[in-house]
Amino acid sequence: MSTSTYGTPLLAMEGETAALTTAASYLLAKPGFTEVKMYCASQWRLALSPALLHCVYYDAAAETYTEYRTEATDRVSATHVPLDSMPATDFLYLGFSAPALGVYINVDGSNYNDVAASLVVKYCSKAVAPGDDLTFTDVGGDNDGTDVGPGDTLKQDGVYTWNLPAEGSVWKKSTLGTDIAPLYAKCYWIKISPSATLSAAVDLVDVIPVYQNTDYGYMEPGVEYQWSIDITETSGFLFAATAGTPTLDISWIRHR
Repeated sequence: MSTSTYGTPLLAMEGETAALTTAASYLLAKPGFTEVKMYCASQWRLALSPALLHCVYYDAAAETYTEYRTEATDRVSATHVPLDSMPATDFLYLGFSAPALGVYINVDGSNYNDVAASLVVKYCSKAVAPGDDLTFTDVGGDNDGTDVGPGDTLKQDGVYTWNLPAEGSVWKKSTLGTDIAPLYAKCYWIKISPSATLSAAVDLVDVIPVYQNTDYGYMEPGVEYQWSIDITETSGFLFAATAGTPTLDISWIRHR
């Protein structure tokens, strides 16, 4: 039986369901809610997504940084991360609270990339003093689930994964920026650029970091689980069924 983890009065509750399969699925935490309650009649598996602390577009021609974290995590289809005509000289920086195995990307069904291009993905391999340029190194073992063709990246929803660099000794936690532009908080940075200029309209609706391995927790059937949510550490959840296609009931709870 689940119990409340807050001593303040209940303010709001909303619910939804997720149809589970043995393949992983991803769900962002609902903004503004402080607890979540989950129930499934069958055994299922769960992992937490590291928090997406920053989603920053760098425009090389204008020398500007634009933050799109809210658009990437607000679960609103009308808002998005715009990669319209993104050239190979621009970058999308993703900052995680913990090392991630990849990112799940929800691509807009109408505004997607439809030209031959792949993604160049690098991780921060050297931490520097604030205001200095970071050192980035190519990730290994890339697998682009957004690719269609092959050769058209960001054309469909999917998971882009890589081999996990070792925390601390290889993947360094650092700030991002210059002494004249805003500095973004210390986190584990990934830098993404396309190999060629993308289509005129490319919208990323959701960006969800992937847990660092596949050793997801086992959740017992017929048990209600309830947790508080810390958005500085967790962006959302990864679900999977151990067998079949059961339904997961999800209730979001907000306290005063």
